[in-house]
Amino acid sequence: MTTQSKNDLRPIRSPRGVPFLGHTPQIPSTNPVEYFGELSKQFPEGLYGMEIAGIEQVFVWDPDLVAEVCDETRFYKQIDKTPLAHVRDYAGAALFTAHQHEEEWGMAHRVLLPAFSQRAMKGYYGQMLEIAQNLVGKWEGKEGQPVNITDDYTRLTLDTIALSGFGYRFDSFAKEDLHPFLKALLEALIESLRRSQELPMMTKMRKADDKKYRGNIQLMRDLVESVIKERHEGKGTGEDDLLGLMLDATDPETGKLLDDENVRDQVVTFLIAGHETTSG
Repeated sequence: MTTQSKNDLRPIRSPRGVPFLGHTPQIPSTNPVEYFGELSKQFPEGLYGMEIAGIEQVFVWDPDLVAEVCDETRFYKQIDKTPLAHVRDYAGAALFTAHQHEEEWGMAHRVLLPAFSQRAMKGYYGQMLEIAQNLVGKWEGKEGQPVNITDDYTRLTLDTIALSGFGYRFDSFAKEDLHPFLKALLEALIESLRRSQELPMMTKMRKADDKKYRGNIQLMRDLVESVIKERHEGKGTGEDDLLGLMLDATDPETGKLLDDENVRDQVVTFLIAGHETTSG
């Protein structure tokens, strides 16, 4: 039987970086996930480290190691010093961006759980089919012409989530330009990623970009708040959807309702998740 000593431990390997700037300049502004995936091929041990915007970060890709770091008894949900810290600017204390110690974290999980049961999911089929038919209809009308699949899949996912989850119609396929909400969302995501890759001093110097960023956040919040207001006034539809659940269901543990500000942030989060994962 052998025991491991401190001398047997090895530092986590990293790709070659740039003096003083670390690995930040090497990360592409578009599709960084593909870059990280390609980088993993250089490190068969299943993990590697990078210094990004002055912060040491570890990337884990081996399934067994991923299972280890997902053990909540030894690792906690980290928001600070990650790209999610900037997404929190417009997603607040929602599912992705809430700190583990925040009350909203547990409340939202418990309140939203029934919305993802098998029975609840079957209730969304009609809305999903309607939006899928909108996509097919648009492509049929462009037979023999090129189509922008990336934009159309973004329309597909955002329209599906908005209608089935919140009773709101973006009607994205009715026009060539993306809905202003979608433009604001995409630009905010790009800006938050950029901020995670640069030093805070550089972010402060980009005043025009910050003004646009804040404007995009306000546009998203105004739209979602108007949907919530209409639902409160009884003008909305789909009271059994995600929005209805978040507004009416009490947390079984605390007996509290989610406040409207948190509901707004949860709606934005669901729309982000649809764009970022399902459309891809």
